[in-house]
Amino acid sequence: MSRHGDISSSGDTVGCCVFQYPMPRLHTTEEVMENAKKICEIVKGTKIGLPGMDIIIFPEYSTQGIMYDRQELFDTAQPVPGPITDLFGEACKEAGVWGVFSVTGEQHEEHPKKNPYN
Repeated sequence: MSRHGDISSSGDTVGCCVFQYPMPRLHTTEEVMENAKKICEIVKGTKIGLPGMDIIIFPEYSTQGIMYDRQELFDTAQPVPGPITDLFGEACKEAGVWGVFSVTGEQHEEHPKKNPYN
């Protein structure tokens, strides 16, 4: 039974939270990692506030922001799997939820010779 303000979940339903997160403007890998840590805290905090939540979904560009500078795009591109996906995985395990995250600058296998995946 759900409580007022909670997301309902049961054996045959999935409690889903689509989190409205502002698109940041980030310039360095350090800023991207700090933002990812902030998102991880949001995952854990949201689960506390919405215990019926089974999955949380973040919008495109929420992790790395949008990159207008080509060099910044290459500099902040992330390997997948890698440190950023490890952070997200640990936060989801700790909170007991599934997560959908945006990694809009995934390193190409031939990085830095080819553009990152979007």
